[in-house]
Amino acid sequence: MAIRVAFVGAGGIAGFHLGHLEKIDDVEIVGFCDAVRDKADAKAAQYKAKAYNDHRRMIDNTKPDAVYVCTPPFAHGPYELDAVAAGCHLFVEKPIALSMDTAHEIRLAVKKAGVLSAVGYQDRYQDIIAQLRKLLRARQVATAMGYWMGGMPGVAWWRVKAESGGQHAEQTTHIFDMMRYLFGEVATVYGAGSTGLMTHVPNYDVEDISAVTLAFKKGMVATVYSGCCFQGVGKCGIDIYCTDAVVHYVERKSVTVKSAHQSIELTNAVDYGQEIDEAFIDAIRTKGKTKRRILSPYADACKSLALSLAATDSMATGQAVAL
Repeated sequence: MAIRVAFVGAGGIAGFHLGHLEKIDDVEIVGFCDAVRDKADAKAAQYKAKAYNDHRRMIDNTKPDAVYVCTPPFAHGPYELDAVAAGCHLFVEKPIALSMDTAHEIRLAVKKAGVLSAVGYQDRYQDIIAQLRKLLRARQVATAMGYWMGGMPGVAWWRVKAESGGQHAEQTTHIFDMMRYLFGEVATVYGAGSTGLMTHVPNYDVEDISAVTLAFKKGMVATVYSGCCFQGVGKCGIDIYCTDAVVHYVERKSVTVKSAHQSIELTNAVDYGQEIDEAFIDAIRTKGKTKRRILSPYADACKSLALSLAATDSMATGQAVAL
């Protein structure tokens, strides 16, 4: 029997997942809901599904096994709660919310309903990251510096902090999540940001540059940099300094390990986007028997959200924030 999937949000990130779901046997796309009805209509026509303005009607009428929530950050909350209340398994794109109250409400609802959940931290599914974790276990890590430095996305909501959370919350969340995945949980966060370089952009109130220092529970200290004021240049990834080597992770591309005795370069050999969707669908198909393939369930993603929101609080107050 085919697994029935519905989408809330029919924009670019929905298309990303649809391209993967097309390649998985026995998946039926049954519905699309979007605030812009034309987007829902177009996707529905493409996949011979139904289009809706109201996500509750979509869920009631199409009876999906799973709902993908692919909305802007500010819109999270009702969609997830209503999907879970209907017994649907839940895939949520990052960032999962703009407040911990919303995220915890959804987390508790997922737990109570006993449904499967996954969040779009696809970087965890790279084969080079699995190899990197093994490499780091054999070394003593001293510190790390993470980066998401580039240009400003063109969607209007992104430049409004109340709608996106800022670059550190909307984009650099991938780096924060990878820091947790590689080095463990964070105890304290200190963030600082600056503005003044993007005055030519109307309705813009996010930081141009931010730096967030993470003090990990195991004692390590790392810093994560964000910047959206660069044109045609930038850097995304993590530089890891071990006592005997330097590791350069270029996000979604490669891992290079350099030491006095060797140089190793690893490149991705798998489609990590395909991997994340296949892991979610397979867990549904096996009724949870393969849920270990889901590397970022909703409850875990709440911890990555907490990092970026702590950074937001620290930037506003000038004080360190304990997690």
